[in-house]
Amino acid sequence: MTSPPAPVALPQHAGIHIESLMFGYGKQPLFTHFNASLQQAGIYGLFGRNGSGKSTLLKILAGLLAPHAGRVDVLGYVPRQRAAEFLCQMYILPEEFHLPNLTPDSLRRTHAGFYPRFSAALFGIYLHELDVPANQTFGAMSLGQKKKAAIAFALATQTPLLLMDEPTNGLDIVSRAQFKRLMARPEQQERLVLISTHQAHDLESILGHIWFIDQGQLVLSWPMFDLPNWLSMGVASDAASLPPPAVLLYQEPIGQQIAWVARRVADGTSAASAASAALAPSPVQLELLYKALSLNKDAVLAALPSGNLTSKPTCKPAYAPASAPPFHPQGKP
Repeated sequence: MTSPPAPVALPQHAGIHIESLMFGYGKQPLFTHFNASLQQAGIYGLFGRNGSGKSTLLKILAGLLAPHAGRVDVLGYVPRQRAAEFLCQMYILPEEFHLPNLTPDSLRRTHAGFYPRFSAALFGIYLHELDVPANQTFGAMSLGQKKKAAIAFALATQTPLLLMDEPTNGLDIVSRAQFKRLMARPEQQERLVLISTHQAHDLESILGHIWFIDQGQLVLSWPMFDLPNWLSMGVASDAASLPPPAVLLYQEPIGQQIAWVARRVADGTSAASAASAALAPSPVQLELLYKALSLNKDAVLAALPSGNLTSKPTCKPAYAPASAPPFHPQGKP
């Protein structure tokens, strides 16, 4: 198995820290005593079913929505206070945006000044890599071209924190591959990137850590490289070739075959070894894991040590060092 990238510690005061977050729309609660913490640079995936609050959480972290109760500290600031020192260190890329009369080049001229670390050179490189013309207006672009231009700007800000809401929506297969190549560049590993997405398969090769939220709670927070130690995934040629029922967590038909997720047995060997040789275990397949968590959450969590990372402090994100820097938030909630 490939080792995770070398640890990259963020500066003191950096990171995301959420304690007992309460938020809802009208009388409908969305987050109830939600707790989470990220203190290391890397690329994190945020998953959850429709309506679970992924986009809302990003807006709260960006200061676009205010919590009803609880504490939210981001980069050492209280987001809802919208301090200029905070806003220049984070960037949020929404799923939808409206910039009809701007070109990518005019967007750079009018907005880059808000971000001290913005790199015009990188912006040009990203536009070239994504095949986006710098002088075409957003209004004249296709949905995919608009999205890629916005992605190029977001990456070029080089902010310590980057929040991305469904960045691959609207991108074709080639464009998604281009996006993954940009996200795998070394400069992206030096910032904290939190990506909300339903496109699990598109991003599994670049994510170091995943969050899964359900029913107002963070139910799973786990480093990608460690998941194969506890879960096995693969494809069976028929029902007789599936792992034994005692370890099988999820299955679904795919044509004439059956995709599955299973618990690895106690001695660390693959659950597939107890089944037919026709099985083909593979590394983590996020789409399968996402479905298994959505439909059989309790069993999947039970297959992991302590059920989930929120109650297992010895587990760290894929890029975490042995100890995290102390955190002292600036401003008051």
